[in-house]
Formats: sequence, structure tokens, C-alpha cells
Amino acid sequence: MTILILCMLPILAGCKLVAFEGVKEKEPKKKETTAKEVMVDFNPNLVLLGSKMVVRGETSLPEGTVVTVQIKPFSDSDDYLRIVNSGAEPLDEIKGEEDVKVEETKEFGPVAFPRAVSEQDKRFRIEAFVDPRKQPEEIQKLLGSNGEHIKDSLGMKTVEDGDAEVVILRKYTDVMTYEENGFQTIDPRPFVAGEKGEKITSTGGPNFKK
Repeated sequence: MTILILCMLPILAGCKLVAFEGVKEKEPKKKETTAKEVMVDFNPNLVLLGSKMVVRGETSLPEGTVVTVQIKPFSDSDDYLRIVNSGAEPLDEIKGEEDVKVEETKEFGPVAFPRAVSEQDKRFRIEAFVDPRKQPEEIQKLLGSNGEHIKDSLGMKTVEDGDAEVVILRKYTDVMTYEENGFQTIDPRPFVAGEKGEKITSTGGPNFKK
């Protein structure tokens, strides 16, 4: 019996070695790391002060984020009802543009566009947007170089840049003629994203097409 046990010991040791090596081969798979998605609050506002159209705002984006503000005129054939009800678009002409940076307080602006006396009977669209392509490196890492990390944010808009698709954040407001009360706001008027369910229209009135 003793001789039999001594003969079996090498075989048992070999079995343990094979079993151990089998366990080593089955290492757990490493989880793939993915970039963090970002939901952004972006809230520009307009104040009309006679001959000045002033834009300020706040956002959840970090200090140093670049916000671009543009103003474009509407065609004279686009009246108030056409703009509000039919979604008329402004001309491609950019009357003014300014880049501002988000401050430590998460606020940006002011950006002021003057309005000449001869323009009192004109209508304008003011747009504010965050374009990931214009951002410093740290903000690009957050948003993605083409905005691919931006998710579930009001004002998301996809534009084409060559073969690439770029996601920007864009909101706007429309300014009417002086006769249409387009010269003064009691409170700052929020910009809109042009999406269903918003409480106000692009001219600041209540949205009845919810």
C-alpha cells in the first residue's frame, strides 16, 4: 500500500498543476472605457434697451468655454406672423458677431448690438451657440472634438463639416420692429431652441402650439 501511495503522488501533483494553470488562463475581461456623456444647460437671454440689443446668459459649461453670438436680418417680406407661425429663417447675412468666454460664475456676456434709427422697422434674429470646434483643448475633451459627447441637451443641432457631423448647442430669439414692441423688454427674454413643448415663441410671446 505504501508503495502504491508513493507512485500516485506525482500523478496527483500533476493534476493540481494542470488545474491551477487552467484557472490562470481564464482571467476576467477588462471593461472597455467610454467617454463620459455630457448634458449641458445653455441659457442665453435678451434685453432690449431702446437702440441696444443686449445678450447675457449662463451655462453649466466650465470657465473658458467660448460662446458665439450672431445677429442676422430677416427679409422685408417676412412679417411678424410669418416668422412666428411659419418658421421663416433669416438671411445668410451676418450683421454682427462676437465671441465671449464663460466666466468663473458660469455667466457670459454682455454682448451688445446697436440698432440704428433706420433699422427700427427691420426684424432680426439673434443666435447664441457653442461650437466644439472653437473651444480650447480642455473644453474639447469634455464635449468631444465634434460634440459627440453632448447628449440630451436642449438646443442640440447637427451640422455638416465636410464628411463629419458636428453637434453644436444653439438657441435664438427674434426681434421685431419698434411698432411691434421690439424696442423694450421688462424682464430678460429667454432664447428658444425651436423645439416642441417650449413655453414661449422666438419673439417672447406664449407658445400656443405646444
